[in-house]
Amino acid sequence: MTGLQAHSANPAPAADSAAGGPGTAAWPEPADSIPAPAADSTGTTAADTLFFADFRTAEAATPSVWRDTTSTALFGEASVTVEPLRELPAQPVSLTDNAVFQGFVLLLAATYAMLLYRNLGDVRTLLDRISRDTATGQRLSEDPGGSGFSRFLNIATAIGMLFMGVMVVKYGDSLMPSQLGETLSHGAVLALSLLATVACCGVVVYQLAAVRLAGAVTLSQPFISQLILLKRTYFSLAVIVTSPALLLFALCPRGTGGVWFCIIIIELTVTAILYLREAVNLFIAKKISILHWFLYLCTVEVFPISLLWLLTVR
Repeated sequence: MTGLQAHSANPAPAADSAAGGPGTAAWPEPADSIPAPAADSTGTTAADTLFFADFRTAEAATPSVWRDTTSTALFGEASVTVEPLRELPAQPVSLTDNAVFQGFVLLLAATYAMLLYRNLGDVRTLLDRISRDTATGQRLSEDPGGSGFSRFLNIATAIGMLFMGVMVVKYGDSLMPSQLGETLSHGAVLALSLLATVACCGVVVYQLAAVRLAGAVTLSQPFISQLILLKRTYFSLAVIVTSPALLLFALCPRGTGGVWFCIIIIELTVTAILYLREAVNLFIAKKISILHWFLYLCTVEVFPISLLWLLTVR
């Protein structure tokens, strides 16, 4: 009885005392009710630690030593050093560098050559009249409309108008962006030249209408006819003098031809000075006030050109 009470009072021996005793056997630990998780392909296993171990090994490894070598040792004795090709910048596209525009310029040049060949006497007469009338103080008088010299002046004026359109496109080519040359076709460039010619013809029509209206109001048509003949004569002189240089300038590549452009400007400036001097002498010979000559220049000569320039720039 006493033994049973003693056994019931101590139902389970202490684990620490049993494990710590030298001669006692260890009690087995009870099995865990939650099983160990199965190996998952997405879970972290012992093999996963190798991935991080590689990084740790790479970080801890000492850097490799670089050694200099020569091209001969690397590629062989037959190797040669070749410099890399340099890409050249793309050349800007020119508006006037096409067969249609240049063919039109050459056609104008042929027409100009035929004009000189068939009207060489008229060219000589033009130069003689300008030099003689300037020296003697006599002013040019109106010729009959059916005369050969008047026809020569009309043809020279038409060629000059076409050359002015070419000059506008060629000069505008250096100011316009190169992307415009890629978008415009060859026919469109020629159309721009003809459009500039039409604009110049509009200026001439305005000038003729203005002076004719002034002559009708002031009853001075003979004087107005003489002034118009003077203008036509000096414009034809400008066409005869500047056409060769303008032809060479129109056929030059983009960014070149500055010498020919300067020659054209000098020739036009000299011709304009001669015309202005002859015009003021005509006004003085007819006993017309210089104030009227100044008003004529501002209203007829300067105003339409400046207006056309402002419209083009804007």
